[in-house]
Amino acid sequence: MKKLLSMLLCLALLAAVMVVPALAEDDTYREPITLTVFSELANSAGEQGGWFAKEIKDRFNVTLNFVSSNVDSNAWTSGVSAGELGDIICLGDMGEHFNTALDAGLLLDWDEVDLTPYENINTYLPDAIQKVSDFAAAAGHEGKYGFSYAVALEDGAWAELTDPTYALQVRFDAWEKAGKPALTTLEDLPAFMKALQDAVPETENGEKVYAYGGFPDWEDCVMKFTWDLMTYYGYQEYDFMGVNYATRDVVNPLEEGSLYYRALKVNNQLYREGLFDPESSSQNFDTYSTKLSAGRYLVCLWGWIIGNYNSAEKAAEKNGFVTFLIEDSAPAMQTLSKAGSNRMWAIGADCEYPERALEIIDWLCTEEGMIIQNYGPKGLTWDYNADGVPEMTDFGWQCQEDAANTQMPEEYGGGTYQDGQSWFNHETIKLEQMIPGKTYSFSYKGWPCYAEHYATPLSKAWSEEYAGGATSGVELYRMKNQVSVQSPAAIAYSKASLSEEGQQKRAQFAPVMKEYSWKCVYSASDEEFDANWNTMVETCKSYGYDDVVAEKLEDIQNCFAYMDAND
Repeated sequence: MKKLLSMLLCLALLAAVMVVPALAEDDTYREPITLTVFSELANSAGEQGGWFAKEIKDRFNVTLNFVSSNVDSNAWTSGVSAGELGDIICLGDMGEHFNTALDAGLLLDWDEVDLTPYENINTYLPDAIQKVSDFAAAAGHEGKYGFSYAVALEDGAWAELTDPTYALQVRFDAWEKAGKPALTTLEDLPAFMKALQDAVPETENGEKVYAYGGFPDWEDCVMKFTWDLMTYYGYQEYDFMGVNYATRDVVNPLEEGSLYYRALKVNNQLYREGLFDPESSSQNFDTYSTKLSAGRYLVCLWGWIIGNYNSAEKAAEKNGFVTFLIEDSAPAMQTLSKAGSNRMWAIGADCEYPERALEIIDWLCTEEGMIIQNYGPKGLTWDYNADGVPEMTDFGWQCQEDAANTQMPEEYGGGTYQDGQSWFNHETIKLEQMIPGKTYSFSYKGWPCYAEHYATPLSKAWSEEYAGGATSGVELYRMKNQVSVQSPAAIAYSKASLSEEGQQKRAQFAPVMKEYSWKCVYSASDEEFDANWNTMVETCKSYGYDDVVAEKLEDIQNCFAYMDAND
């Protein structure tokens, strides 16, 4: 009996030894872990929930916990002071914060990790990794510290397929009811928006409607809902400066009579006439989005956000946001570069599980991963049809058009679709591009079902009554040739970081610019506006604003030289 028991015990131990490596080698096995994502782009903080959380949990056995400087303005300073930002790091600009993180040793050098298993990172991101490496090397740090975002698979294509990012979006129903007012130049916006608001003064539920509104979440210097009006004249952000890469004109915001000054004056006029939502300065992105979805705004600034309001049901009644052009404008159009743009992805130096973080990033670079992150679970909200082309399900359209009220099945994480949307708010591969060798894009705007779904009375009326036959905002830009196209070389150029002295000066004047830009907009009279403007200019200049502008102008000229050499 003792021999038998001893033999059984040996067999049991042998079986146990044999089981462990089998589990370890099984690709479906993952130890449950939590990864912290430090983000300068996320609009939420805490533990990611809902359907995207379940997707990540099921695939990788990972829980994502977000720390966002958009939610907590002290998050960056706290992370740097603590000597640890997080596991996955998403920076809003490859500039001062990247340099600070490098100097503090907060970022992992990817040369310390075997990247061989990550097929998509190796296939699609070499140029984007090199761009980050070049920037780091110029700052005295050799190594691979991540990659830039929104990476192209081919150089030179326009960055949007249908709805331009920089596009004045106007409620077509309000425009028709207002008698189809014209919009010749920037200073016409108050009269134009007043006509719209007079035509649609409240929602169907009796809520007050404003022509225009905003929020301060995404600002650390200039007021975004003023600055972005400049994009309609071709200017793109170069920190707080504005650069038109097509004309090579530069805007210094605090110059008297600058385009930023003009835009502040316009927004002040909107406020004084009751057209600008007075709650804008105290609300966040989520509140703004909720109001937009509820029909409480008649004009918005970006093409990507109109899905919050537009729907097939509204479109059937010629109700929805469509692209408009100010007659003397030439909006900015970004192009795509395989080197990516100036935001970036990185991994924290103290990340305990860098391979697990890289697995998630690698999946976010796949066709299926990109589609799932942006449009929901495969098989529920979308799927491939018999021809291998992705298409939305009826439920998927409902999720896109009524995200805040569409309930997800419990087996997909529960809650509303909006509750479960990915908090990354940060692209790996650029979503809006055609996939080489295929007939569709990553974005659903390039799927055949999109054109079919939105071939509506709204799109037809806009095309016939306003757009001269164009079928999308991007096509309108092409037809009218009113567009300021950025060169791929401008995207590939790595902007220089400010000197340490420049960073200190910017840190002093940036909050003044933000505060007084909003004060200018909320001024009750021309005299109050002038007083706020003068205080802003004088205070910022006393903190060294002009010195920082000089640094920026030097780098902008270097960018133009790079464009000359590489276009």
